[in-house]
Amino acid sequence: MKILLFKTEKEIDRAVKEFGFDSKEDLILQAVKEKIWELKKIKFFAISEKIKTGILKSGTTPNELLENFKS
Repeated sequence: MKILLFKTEKEIDRAVKEFGFDSKEDLILQAVKEKIWELKKIKFFAISEKIKTGILKSGTTPNELLENFKS
């Protein structure tokens, strides 16, 4: 575990310099924000797929669906 943490620490140091972050903390904060956003997108698309499946099973056409939103 110590070797992995040491390797990660070196990679963080390198990324801070290479990509112009102000500090390790800034890089880590940005990485965590991006990971959370990625996880939210995965959840959103999974829910969207379930909705799509339900709509297709109901036999509703795309035009009918749009008409329902208009009214």
